[in-house]
Amino acid sequence: MRVAVIGLPFFGQRVAEALVSAGIAARFLPSPAVEPRRFPGVLAELLRADVVYAIGSRAARGAPADLLVRLRKRLVLHWVGSDVLWARRDAAAGRLSSRVVERAVHWADAPWLVEELGALSIAAEEHPLPLPIAWGEPVPLPETFRVLVYLPVHPGEAYDVEGTLAVIRALPHVPFLIVGGFVPPVPLPNVEALGFVRTMADVYHRSSVLLRLTRHDGLSHSVIEALSFGRYAVWTYRLPGVVRVATPAEAAAAIARLRIEAVGPNELGLRTAARYRADVVISEAAERLRRLAG
Repeated sequence: MRVAVIGLPFFGQRVAEALVSAGIAARFLPSPAVEPRRFPGVLAELLRADVVYAIGSRAARGAPADLLVRLRKRLVLHWVGSDVLWARRDAAAGRLSSRVVERAVHWADAPWLVEELGALSIAAEEHPLPLPIAWGEPVPLPETFRVLVYLPVHPGEAYDVEGTLAVIRALPHVPFLIVGGFVPPVPLPNVEALGFVRTMADVYHRSSVLLRLTRHDGLSHSVIEALSFGRYAVWTYRLPGVVRVATPAEAAAAIARLRIEAVGPNELGLRTAARYRADVVISEAAERLRRLAG
């Protein structure tokens, strides 16, 4: 069985490698828009593939997904976050392809994305992306309560940077660690900016809670990684073992409560993280793809 993986390179390359490890002949194909000279070869591989697996792709009329269903290819669209926002815009503008909606197989990596797609009449099943997430082993919480935040150097619009900074300012006696390269524009005495960190284990060992405030998200691998270390998570979305918050004030209150109540590893979070272990999600996806290929 041949599987052609297209879409977001950050995920697509790793998903293809993971599927190969499960015994599937999968290959990530770059977008012809990025590498036009490779278009003839990419098109030939798409036509030869038994299944085309698209991650983070548009479902608009005239988009690659629309052309593939016209060619009657078996197409899986795996929705992961920002692509759902594009689908909303395409639907509002009357550009959403009914062919893609009806003929493609739709997977979403989080339950709230399934609901958001349902509002667009796209029937999706919840399935995690089949790739390994950075993983930890549970260790005791540190003596000093600290909160970990991930923010890249230039945060995209999905990150609620102002809300995150409001939480930090509201809890001046709580130490915060920021990884990813972001530095607050005004120095904050309770913030330690660690820059880009390649190996996160030591940082998690120093932390009790992960704070993630976003305007829109798919399944956050940072949250799952934190849970795998037995840490607590305060996030904009609901998962078992995660404290869901809607505003910075709620987030600050949740962290203040956890500072008192969190005395041991997050046991419910550990059970949730186990659902996303690489061996589980990769083998499940491989089996689903085999069934689709017939």
